[in-house]
Amino acid sequence: MREKVVAAIVLSMLVIVVLSVQPARAHPLEKIIVGFSMPLNAGGPIPLTAMMHHLYYFMLIDDYNATGGLYVPEYGKKLPVDYLMLVDDYTAEKTIANYLILLEMLQRGEIQLIFAPWSTARNVEVIPFFEAAHVPLVGLTVGSNTIHNNLKNDVWNWFFVTLGQPCEDAEELVEVIQHINTKVNPSLRIDKVGFGYRDDEHGVEHMEAIRDKLLEAGITVIWEDLDYDSENPPTDWTDPWINTFVNEDVDVVIMCGYAEVAGFIRQCIDKDINFKGIVVGPALETPFFVYQVFGFTYGEFAGIMYYNGFPANSYDKEPYWSWARVKHPQVSTKHVGFPFLPFPASADFYMGVEALFQAVENVGLNYTAIRDALEFWTFNLTLGGWTTSVGKPPISYKFRQSEGKGPIVGDHGTITQWQGEVMMDVIWPPQQASTDWIIYPKFPWSWAQIPDLIRDGAVEIGDVARVSYPYGADPTDPRWDPVADVNGDGVIEIADVAEVCWYFGTIAPSGGVVSY
Repeated sequence: MREKVVAAIVLSMLVIVVLSVQPARAHPLEKIIVGFSMPLNAGGPIPLTAMMHHLYYFMLIDDYNATGGLYVPEYGKKLPVDYLMLVDDYTAEKTIANYLILLEMLQRGEIQLIFAPWSTARNVEVIPFFEAAHVPLVGLTVGSNTIHNNLKNDVWNWFFVTLGQPCEDAEELVEVIQHINTKVNPSLRIDKVGFGYRDDEHGVEHMEAIRDKLLEAGITVIWEDLDYDSENPPTDWTDPWINTFVNEDVDVVIMCGYAEVAGFIRQCIDKDINFKGIVVGPALETPFFVYQVFGFTYGEFAGIMYYNGFPANSYDKEPYWSWARVKHPQVSTKHVGFPFLPFPASADFYMGVEALFQAVENVGLNYTAIRDALEFWTFNLTLGGWTTSVGKPPISYKFRQSEGKGPIVGDHGTITQWQGEVMMDVIWPPQQASTDWIIYPKFPWSWAQIPDLIRDGAVEIGDVARVSYPYGADPTDPRWDPVADVNGDGVIEIADVAEVCWYFGTIAPSGGVVSY
């Protein structure tokens, strides 16, 4: 955490302000205003990524306003919700300055609630200010054992997280590896794992947590001198990363990074270097980045796992299925400028801030009462009314009191994998899986060119059935299945069926699937 010094410098500025923040008193209000800062002046993919991850702030406000607004008990009525979005450049200095402004505005009653900043680093830096101010905050894009331990040990009490933290991700991922090792023959066991990792909070803490759990499980780990500058990631991953992994004959590579890891995977494809498994981190669980921005095909990414998926919602059943495929593209078009499908934790991000709003509806704008509600209550959430619209009951949602104030979601998974679909499948734990198998070992990169639509290593009747059912469909048709559009021309027709039939009976030369 290289910028903690900045937080220390401004802390004295904050003390006078935040210690006087009190629950809002009832006075005439026309609307509820929520304040937050977004890194829209940052460089590279950060602005777009932040808007995609924080789409759920805007979606939640829209959903509440569609039903008349947010009910506030002290006013006895619903008030429309608006937001005040400050802009930062993703530096600690500017982000902290913006959140100081928001806390001052909260003190003066100019805004009523605050949403968290984007990314682990920025949350680590602002949390102490909210703790001092006694103002609750729900963090979405946060993965840090520092945060987890401080919450678990009651050092911090006003912050709540929606993602699993590195120590939790590590436990779940190692469980998957151990399960695989009980199912495959000895020559395919995962005995050696190599790491590449960013030199920031996310990369270092995830690497260390997963590394330590792997070592406890008796697995050899290659990690030294394989970090990289998070501000200037490599453009050529050959040396030391690819060369080290090849020379050490690792079975699985775990890349604790963000979108830049797409370059590593592309170079592996170009060099035809196919490890038995590849595990990646945030950004590469997002369909838009994987397929549109980086241009990978469904087949190329099939078999790649995602370690930062707790809690990962399975989008193969209601209410999540239609929320993901119908509502999500519509809302993302409105607020981000184009339609995109959700990443594994999307619904949980939404429900984390929905819980905050539901707490307000029950206890009002008393920040201590809101904090207590978030810690102790079980919420019955509706995804903005979507559960009711598809005839499903509310979703049970609770933050864990003594385990880092992360969520318990009644219907979630933890580890996900790309299996040739437009969105990831939940593969762990087995009772929450949205698939019948785990792809392992990964199929060769060349297999991506074969129309194995189900991605089980064989072109057979299931693949023919899949391309035949939506025959004649285009993206406007409810039967549309982009995976079945084999030639990518925007309509499923005889050429797509013929391509699958041509390869009928073809078996992958290597790779496979592990059943439960």
